[in-house]
Amino acid sequence: MTQRRIALFLIIVLGFALSVGAHEASNHPKLSFLRDPDLWLATGVNLMGIGLFTSRVHAPEAARWFGYGTQMLGIPALTLGLLDVMRGSADLSTFANFGYAAWALGAAVVDHVLNIEYRDPVNPAILIPYVATYYLAIGAQAAVLLDEGIGPWAIAGTACLVNVAASFYARAHEAD
Repeated sequence: MTQRRIALFLIIVLGFALSVGAHEASNHPKLSFLRDPDLWLATGVNLMGIGLFTSRVHAPEAARWFGYGTQMLGIPALTLGLLDVMRGSADLSTFANFGYAAWALGAAVVDHVLNIEYRDPVNPAILIPYVATYYLAIGAQAAVLLDEGIGPWAIAGTACLVNVAASFYARAHEAD
């Protein structure tokens, strides 16, 4: 029960931080980049991934909730991609968001619909595309923010690198 509370607390804190950041951005012209939904999505995806990987080591029951959150963020990724296409403003962020949405849909199917075990024992035919698609998508979401300036790129890129480090941390501690 405590681990659920920790996961819920972290999700609430993340939501609060995102809303405060958006409010601050609306009040300060020099922080206008904080109004970019691609920045919030890329950073949120990576923060959720960090929570997922670290909770696998320290709070295994909470990891499931972070996993759901990580996959559910495919919905806003798909939405942002579709909005870009409908507005005729498709760019690299559109493809990065579609890539993340595709990963999230595939992850939901593999993890929850088909219940395929691919981590232990390792099934390379599923694990390699699963992991590669995830890292390509989160990397692309962060990388494309360089077009918005060094600030958004540094924020999302740092979160992405910490996410990758957290995944290695979880693996080093033999957490699935």
